[in-house]
Amino acid sequence: MSGRTKRILYHIADAVLFVVFGIGMLLLSLFVPSRAEFPRGDAELWQYPLAVALSVVGLPVLLHECGHLLFGALAGMKLARFGFHPYTRGPVAGETAMYPKNGKHVRGKFVALTLGGAAVNVALGAALFLLWLLLPAHPAGCGALSGFMFYEGLRSLLPAELPAGKTDGAVLLGLSKRRPEEEVALRVLTAQGLLYKGKYSDLPEELLFAAPVVREDLPAYHALLMLQAQYLLAAGKEGEAQQKLCRLSACEGLTEAEEGECGRYLGYFGGTFPAERSPLFGVDELEKELAEKTKKP
Repeated sequence: MSGRTKRILYHIADAVLFVVFGIGMLLLSLFVPSRAEFPRGDAELWQYPLAVALSVVGLPVLLHECGHLLFGALAGMKLARFGFHPYTRGPVAGETAMYPKNGKHVRGKFVALTLGGAAVNVALGAALFLLWLLLPAHPAGCGALSGFMFYEGLRSLLPAELPAGKTDGAVLLGLSKRRPEEEVALRVLTAQGLLYKGKYSDLPEELLFAAPVVREDLPAYHALLMLQAQYLLAAGKEGEAQQKLCRLSACEGLTEAEEGECGRYLGYFGGTFPAERSPLFGVDELEKELAEKTKKP
């Protein structure tokens, strides 16, 4: 199945979820009376446009990212970057980048982080639906908002690789099938966990240099290449580090979305690491340090 066909199927499934949960729950809460003790009054009708407005401005997306943050923190990961962008560059979007505080059970921590967004959306959707269904006060907007919560959570589990990056479902599928890109991402995260309280000499060399082969235009590849250059520079292998930096600099032609995805991966390098133990710099800073080390007296 071609990539284009997969994207079409994703958009069809996305539309179905929106109609069933987003529109369906809105209509259900509007026209079907609940088991509340008191009937719905006209004064409660304002709650429906409020629920729609909260969904349009991105409340389900914000809570989705909070779910990633919550589950990642509970799994023992540290926040590198958290962002919520309502309509700054197209649709409402968010990002949560975290890395483990050690190198143990990284796969399980990554799964928890990835599942967290959908889990919180679905749990909140269920809670709001029960509030609408059971409370005597009949909070009308809860029924409408619950549908958009369900929609946001379930759509994120649809496996697809979109221009903005992989969905949570695609990442989870890749982890279950041990696909090369997800395996490389796990190696990057494992290295970050080991570096959290360690140094580059603590990293097993095979962790960075025996990774599966992936396409050179993938963000996971860029992150791994950055780590390899840093590892070699810390080991005093300036020549090999320069080769890695040259390959990293040669990775051009990325779209804006791919650059953003690369930035998300590199966001895992955003922790407060002691500089003398782990020189986690960007490409420009690495090149400057390399130039200083190789400068002739």
